[in-house]
Amino acid sequence: MSFLPTHIHRPEPKQQNNKRYTFPLSIQPFTGNFVKQKNKNTMTTLQIISAFFVISGFVCAGIIALHIRKHPQPMRIMEAVWPLTGLWASWLALWAYYAFGKASARSDSSMNMNDMPGMDRSEMNRNHINNKTIRPHWQQTTLSTLHCGAGCSLADITGEWFTFFIPLYIGGSLLAGQWVLDYILALIIGIFFQYAAIQSMEHLPILQGIRKAFKVDFLSLTAWQTGMYGCMALFIFGFNSGFLPPKTSWEFWFIMQLAMCAGFLTSYPVNKLLIKAGIKHGM
Repeated sequence: MSFLPTHIHRPEPKQQNNKRYTFPLSIQPFTGNFVKQKNKNTMTTLQIISAFFVISGFVCAGIIALHIRKHPQPMRIMEAVWPLTGLWASWLALWAYYAFGKASARSDSSMNMNDMPGMDRSEMNRNHINNKTIRPHWQQTTLSTLHCGAGCSLADITGEWFTFFIPLYIGGSLLAGQWVLDYILALIIGIFFQYAAIQSMEHLPILQGIRKAFKVDFLSLTAWQTGMYGCMALFIFGFNSGFLPPKTSWEFWFIMQLAMCAGFLTSYPVNKLLIKAGIKHGM
């Protein structure tokens, strides 16, 4: 008779977590390949770069907003455009604002409402737009493009946080749902921005103003979103195996900043053509 147990209970091995990690990531020097972060307590190269530019965006937007508060723009909608531009263009936006953006501020252009009681803001705007010698053509095109992009930027920020709390799927794809929502919001907000600019120069009936805003902004807005989506798709499918970093990470918003830059590059030539054709005013 054996006193040894005939059956030995062995605990079942723990199931391994097969979750695919997409972030946090680090960058291998000079290769561009993304690899898993080994030490979760340290920031990777990508995280440091991302954090720097995202924080810089807030800093630049704040500096611009403070300056605008003391030196308002003759076209009121530009008081929202410049800080929004600062969020994604960071130091480039700050340079552009002080190089040729703030030149249109009332205090800098001697167009102070208190000094001109007989002139309202719309008259100031018409005088500003009609004076084509104020800025070179490339600066007018840049401002028109930034004006268009500000609506897209606000729409994308709003849409991304909306789908963070309320996921939206189209055809089973969360990414498609996000992009469709972002585009719809960009149309709505972008057309509102353009409508505000038109109404500051021309007192049109509401429906006529909306139709004109749609005609002016549809192509440039679509070009902006196309460039942005192309940049995002390149990162998602070209570098990160079909994944995006979490929306609560530095990396996600840094990628969004890069995508906005791509949107500017694709929208600039469209705005240039629209201005040349007389469909859109240079700003």
